[in-house]
Amino acid sequence: MNTDHISRLKQAEQIIHDYGRLLGEITTVAYAHPGSLLPHSKDQIKDAIQMLLTEIGQDNNEVRNSLIEAYVLLAKFISEDDAAVLEKGRKALSKVEADSSFIEDAGQATKIINSIKLEMENLMEDLKIFLI
Repeated sequence: MNTDHISRLKQAEQIIHDYGRLLGEITTVAYAHPGSLLPHSKDQIKDAIQMLLTEIGQDNNEVRNSLIEAYVLLAKFISEDDAAVLEKGRKALSKVEADSSFIEDAGQATKIINSIKLEMENLMEDLKIFLI
């Protein structure tokens, strides 16, 4: 292995370590989280996970499956605005008596949740080559 590859591999490992620590610290059962919580950009995390998946190949199923799960969970990190809408929708659903804003808040939240689900499907599609 050349030194450039080793350096990129170490950087990928650090990115995944930072992201894994965040996933371990999140204790809320929220459907999504603000993207600002991510220690690195989504693209950096995706690239790091893909690099490590390529590096480990099929040798370690436990690590491979954890990386795949972490990759798909990136879909749950959304914009601040969308996270606020989801929280507003969650609060609307928890009200004992719904007011007129309930339908609008719940509708917006549902659209965001559906877009998260779609992104999760797309992320799984990205990883098909690692699922063989």
